[in-house]
Amino acid sequence: MRCAIYARVSTELDSQKDSVNHQISFFNRFVEEREWTIYDIYKDEGVSGTSIKGRAEIQRLMNDARAKKFDYVLLKSISRFARDIQDGINMKRELDALGIGMIFIEQNIDTKSSDGELMFSIHLSVAQQESEQISKRVKFGRREKANKGKFNGSLPPFGYKRNGNRLELDLQYSSFVKEIFNLYIYEDWGLQRIAKHLTKLGVPTPRTVANAKNAGALWQQSSVKVILTNPIYTGNMIQNRSEVISIRNKSRRCLPQEQQTIVANTHPALITKDEFEEVQAKLAHKGKRRSNGQESLFAHLAVCGDCGTGMHYKNDRKAYQCGRYGKYGKEFCSHHFIKADKLLYDVLIVLKELTEKGINKSKLIEVAKKEAGKQTATYDVELKDIKKRMHQLTKKQSTLLDLLNDNELTREEWKVQNEVIRNELVHLTTRRQQLQSYARKEKDMESQLHVFEK
Repeated sequence: MRCAIYARVSTELDSQKDSVNHQISFFNRFVEEREWTIYDIYKDEGVSGTSIKGRAEIQRLMNDARAKKFDYVLLKSISRFARDIQDGINMKRELDALGIGMIFIEQNIDTKSSDGELMFSIHLSVAQQESEQISKRVKFGRREKANKGKFNGSLPPFGYKRNGNRLELDLQYSSFVKEIFNLYIYEDWGLQRIAKHLTKLGVPTPRTVANAKNAGALWQQSSVKVILTNPIYTGNMIQNRSEVISIRNKSRRCLPQEQQTIVANTHPALITKDEFEEVQAKLAHKGKRRSNGQESLFAHLAVCGDCGTGMHYKNDRKAYQCGRYGKYGKEFCSHHFIKADKLLYDVLIVLKELTEKGINKSKLIEVAKKEAGKQTATYDVELKDIKKRMHQLTKKQSTLLDLLNDNELTREEWKVQNEVIRNELVHLTTRRQQLQSYARKEKDMESQLHVFEK
């Protein structure tokens, strides 16, 4: 009798690799006692059982099964095979149709036996229910903890540090939070000006303080806005703002305010409630402002000759200035600027010279399209990288839940690691939206070139 051995563990930790080796050693003895032969051993390491997606070895096993390369599949338990009823039933029925049986050691199930179908379905349902129940218990535990004013996150907000389940002031950075609110409310500074100010002062960014991946040294408008819109600085704990949709769908959805958990006066406040509401009103008012519909002629076209950053149009000066210098000052680039009418004059002179030399309109448009396409390609590459990373993080979340199910992680360990992943997903989502906006602008430019070509 030819057989295949399948083993799966949820992480690539050495302890779990030992578990795989123990499983294989047991199966070797099992096969020897029955005088069977092993066709191949299939090992999925560091992947979740809640979905067949991403499990390369189980897919290779199914492909070999379709080629009738073995008669039985040996597994430690049904939870190693699948934790999802739909995936498990579909794979089993395909193996049944191929005349291939499965033996699950822990449950003592042989799918070729008379009660194999029934016992398999029962235990598979239990495996999925266990995952769902643990997920519900974790959510319930987090909500109960939040109801008591305890901090659930692993990374405290900028300006605070964690002391057990409570937040306390991080005196090294809390004063900068107050300064951000004061500059915005009382000095009427904009987000970019505040970001530039903090960068000049050498204040570490929130992600740098948190030792997060992809942490940058430069403050961004988005980082300032996150602080200005976080009500936690009023001393109230607000948690459970979003949740994972389901065991199978790891996407997150925002919860309405009535479903969020709000507990007052759980930690020292850095601003008053009135100040926070004033900031929100001011942000909303600025967000409603509209331009007169006119855009600077060389928007998205003129770039700094030194650093390559786009030139920003300054309406008060009627000139273009290096965007990097404008944001971060002379430490990052020179004070490049050129009057709008001077730039227009220079461009017209160049166009006149090209015309006198017999400009090839088609060639010029071809070059312009090529340059526009280069930036679009750059955005596409980064968007693909972000998509890949988000997929990896989603798989890690499933893996962590598997470890929790198998009692190989404590609930506290799961919570800390899951929160780190969640925070990175939020950061990647923001960056993805930004790149998609840039890509749309490049597409608009390409459309304008098509119109000019006609």
